[in-house]
This record gives sequence, C-alpha cells and structure tokens, in this order.
Amino acid sequence: MSIEIKNINDEQKNRILEIQEGHFYDLKGKEIQPKKLSKHISAFSNADGGELYIGIEEEKGDQPKRTWDGFINPEDANGHLQIFTELFPLGKYFTYEFLKSDNEVGFVLHVSINKTQEISKSTDGIPYVRRGSAKSSRKNS
Repeated sequence: MSIEIKNINDEQKNRILEIQEGHFYDLKGKEIQPKKLSKHISAFSNADGGELYIGIEEEKGDQPKRTWDGFINPEDANGHLQIFTELFPLGKYFTYEFLKSDNEVGFVLHVSINKTQEISKSTDGIPYVRRGSAKSSRKNS
C-alpha cells in the first residue's frame, strides 16, 4: 500500500504549525515512541476521532514555538505506521498521508483517526479516551 505524499504551500504549513491542540488535534515530534503513540491513537478512536501530525517539534518556554521537523524520508516513519496496522489491522479507522513543504526539510505524517465502533486499546492493553487536549485511561474514568 503506497502512502500519498502531498505537497503543501507555506500558508498551509503555517496553519498546521498554528493548530490549537485540543479534542480533535494533536501535534507530536517524530521522536515519539510508537508505544506512546498508540495511547494517543486509542484515545482519539475511543472519543470522536481526530487528527494527529507527527513531525512537529515544540520548543517550550515563555514564547513556545513550533517548528517543522519531519522524517528525512517516509521509510523513517515505518515504526509509527506499524502501530496503526497493529491497532487497526484492516486500516478502516484511519487514513494517513505525508506532507511535504518546499521550504522545509522532511515529511510530516498526517493521520486522520476515525471514531471506532468497538473499544480500541493501546499496545499496553489499556483503552484511552481523549478529553479536550488530554487523554485518560478508561480504567481511571
């Protein structure tokens, strides 16, 4: 299965960098471990779905700043992509594409996660749910 590579312009890139994280949106650095990523996938799918962008770094501080820090090539995201296949073997609850900006280095993985009919568990066997910009386990709900 080939994954679409979508070229975006500076305006589209800037909109992504300015996304307000919340109930439907989350931005993660490419260094996020796939095991940790599975908790976010579970949380979105058990709530109302959402969009996840992997390859966006956020510098903390008084003036937080986000930067495009994508995967050097799409193959570098294989570990992240395998988590989706593990959680949703038939791939019916998510779609993904790589975003490429001419003025930035690397590919950002954009994932759209749909709400599932059944309870979705992360790789640790625990179901999570998204509430606002946070996730919590169903065990703690």
